[in-house]
Amino acid sequence: MELFEQFYDLLLPVMTVLGALVFVILQFITPAYGMTFNNRWGVSIRSNLGWFIMECPVFFTMLLLYFISFAAGIKPFNVVTCVMFVFFEFHYFQRSFIFPLLMKGQSKMPISIIITGALFNTFNAIMQGGWLFFFCPSNAYPVSWFWSPQFIVGTLVFLFGMVVNIYSDRVIRDLRTDVTDNNYYIPYGWTFNKISSANYFGEILEWVGFAILTWSVPGAVFVLWSFANIVPRSKAVYERYTQFFGDEFTSLKRYKIFPYIY
Repeated sequence: MELFEQFYDLLLPVMTVLGALVFVILQFITPAYGMTFNNRWGVSIRSNLGWFIMECPVFFTMLLLYFISFAAGIKPFNVVTCVMFVFFEFHYFQRSFIFPLLMKGQSKMPISIIITGALFNTFNAIMQGGWLFFFCPSNAYPVSWFWSPQFIVGTLVFLFGMVVNIYSDRVIRDLRTDVTDNNYYIPYGWTFNKISSANYFGEILEWVGFAILTWSVPGAVFVLWSFANIVPRSKAVYERYTQFFGDEFTSLKRYKIFPYIY
């Protein structure tokens, strides 16, 4: 336990610094998956399998930490942290097991990206699970936390972001006619009226909400990583839409990810 605590104390600042570095690096390098795929990133596999491999470690690591904590008597059962755990796991259950099955097309994802994504996801689960199930103060989340401003606002933001994320993914997916359609199309409607990467906007909202409802440093570090990874990604997607569709896309005058801001 002491060794884990020392590792955890080191993990948070290291992940913070790495998140800032990733943001800078992604201004110059575009990871090759989805609309930006190319063959220069090494061996690739089907994207649906890649998403499963990349996302499921966070689901199972969080689950393992939850059961270890209570099995070892490190933390007594807490209904508030249990709800936070359910929120977190619901997102990654959808992302790991449902999202890949619904994908259309036969796109590929480099194994190098899958491995780096899986590593980050594992460390992120340790950050969030370590805080909730091992290191948060014993009085951090009383039942009264359910009606605190942090929990109410954070939950509303988290759930709204989840709806935006899942709905936007569905809009993009439904543009393809069947599983053999590898073409890209301009999405329209609700979440896409003002921004080109509505699905990414929803995901950032989710983790901003999670950071608020947990009111924790690990939650804030996750927001930093989400911003560092997703905002440059939205820029690359915007540029690819422009490359594919030209004036048909640019005439829509959409923002990249944040309405009226960027």
